[in-house]
Amino acid sequence: MKQSDSAMKVGTDSMLLGAFVDVKHNLKGLDIGSGTGVLSLMVAQKNSQIEIDAIEIDSLASKECSYNFEQSAWSDRLQCYNQDFIDFDSNKKYDLIFSNPPYYTTTKYNDDLRRTAARHEESLPIKLLLDNAQKHLSINGVVWLILPYSDFEKWNSIARDFGLFCSIKIKIKGKENKKPNRVIASFGTSEYPVKTKNFVLRNDDNSYTDEYISLTKEFHGVRLK
Repeated sequence: MKQSDSAMKVGTDSMLLGAFVDVKHNLKGLDIGSGTGVLSLMVAQKNSQIEIDAIEIDSLASKECSYNFEQSAWSDRLQCYNQDFIDFDSNKKYDLIFSNPPYYTTTKYNDDLRRTAARHEESLPIKLLLDNAQKHLSINGVVWLILPYSDFEKWNSIARDFGLFCSIKIKIKGKENKKPNRVIASFGTSEYPVKTKNFVLRNDDNSYTDEYISLTKEFHGVRLK
């Protein structure tokens, strides 16, 4: 997959979200801030029927995303649009919305302005992201996000303000003896008891855990070590 022109390269966050997202019974998907398109490609691989619209504000990343879509086995079901999600206007309702959103709030901006925009909340504020996501969500649709664990309660509170309720919360730990540093969460328009689980990424020797290898093996071309 080509990623030389995208400000943000494929990383562990995207691999985790793409592997965990439940794609069953979904026919229309929306990828917010698609970057290289890796999440859309993973979802399309897992669901042979879903059609996905990907939104990417960065023009170079959008071109690269479109190229990756065209080179894939699922090109007929994937479309990338070069625009700001805040301005995205569509009559479609999506069964599945997913995003590895910009969530950094620090004022220490990177010299690479494209990378800064891809990483920082300022480029797509939480309220605008969740408000627009809710407007494009079908009645039984779900929104999947990966977030810093420390920010989850803030996102969860704002989501509830827009009628989105967390039903799945997966706490990601770098190692067993570490505190969670990421959380993968699923939000829907109905309120249910939250299903919570822990997931450990690496062993003490820094190798990947068996559960991570098992989770992501179908998306890797080479054996993980």
